[in-house]
Amino acid sequence: MALAGIINEEKYGTDARSANEMIDRLTSIEWYSQVGVKCSEAEKKVNQFMSAIGVSEYKIKWISAAQVSEAISCLSFERSMLWEVLKELPDQLKEKIDASGSEKLLADIVDKVPDAVFHGAYKQAFNTFRDEKAIKFLVGHAMYISILACTAELACEENPFSFIVELLADGHLPLGPEGNTFYLL
Repeated sequence: MALAGIINEEKYGTDARSANEMIDRLTSIEWYSQVGVKCSEAEKKVNQFMSAIGVSEYKIKWISAAQVSEAISCLSFERSMLWEVLKELPDQLKEKIDASGSEKLLADIVDKVPDAVFHGAYKQAFNTFRDEKAIKFLVGHAMYISILACTAELACEENPFSFIVELLADGHLPLGPEGNTFYLL
């Protein structure tokens, strides 16, 4: 369900073009289509993401679709090197965006991207997991990752979330950490 030009490029210029390209990628994802299928390429993308944000202490643990609800309840940012980096990243990206004068574009992205991603993520989460708690979590997860990916794109730097978007586009689910263990489906 790609949405051509959700952000007005005439109003915002070339920055909006790169944001729209990311939004098109996000709205074209067939969410969760490969959960439960182990793949070394998926692990490689997680490793690339971790390297891009400077996290070196972690291990990847594959889980099945049946384990998602239990894993969600175990997610913890305590003693997580990933969280130590991620908790600062949104503010760092926003500072760069503010310095470039693109804060109105960011506000537009934050307003529009969750709606653009919601329906596709919800439909696939419902069809794949069926558990209400998991569905709610995963839809929020999809919207949050999408906003971070678009924000990093707007900050005009190497976008570490491009690896996560590729992982999602491949149908996998980077669920998140329990300490320094990163759950992947």
